[in-house]
Amino acid sequence: MNSSASSQFRIALDRLLQEEGRGAQARLSMEQNIDRGYLNAIIKGRKPGAEDIRARIATHFGITYEEMLALGRRLLEGRVDLMPELQVPAPIESAGSEVTIGSVQVQKETCSDSSTANSVRKVLEILESGTGYSDSLSKVIDTYHQAMTTDQENRMLGSRLDDLEDRVGQMEKILFTKKVHQKKKS
Repeated sequence: MNSSASSQFRIALDRLLQEEGRGAQARLSMEQNIDRGYLNAIIKGRKPGAEDIRARIATHFGITYEEMLALGRRLLEGRVDLMPELQVPAPIESAGSEVTIGSVQVQKETCSDSSTANSVRKVLEILESGTGYSDSLSKVIDTYHQAMTTDQENRMLGSRLDDLEDRVGQMEKILFTKKVHQKKKS
């Protein structure tokens, strides 16, 4: 397959950004001091990108410009799966008190049955996909986690408030008892 260097570069860049995950494009733009609009135009194929910019981008990923082009050629020829982690389900292994789902270890109590482990595997697949779905799911998870944390904090504060009210009541009884004893002495 004969394709231009800019096409090879663009497909490799897209793959590397997907692998880096959420916020990768913004980090690349900021760390390499490349205008975000210009970088986006390179990613979308609207502009080929200057050679020096492409070299800086390759350096960002820890590879040479030539290695980036070689990766692009392999991807265009279909010799490298674009998203292999999505094509093969993450293995679920169990040992001792932990369950390993893909590369993530979770306590067994968290995965009470295989459907929970499968759900965790699916969530990981979505979050690692680098797609709009991962962004949406991440926001949903953040929202639920915040609600849960707030609820726990409210219960804890309510418990502390109850304890403080009990202490104030005890102090009132002590003060009342002292006042009664002082009046009896007078």
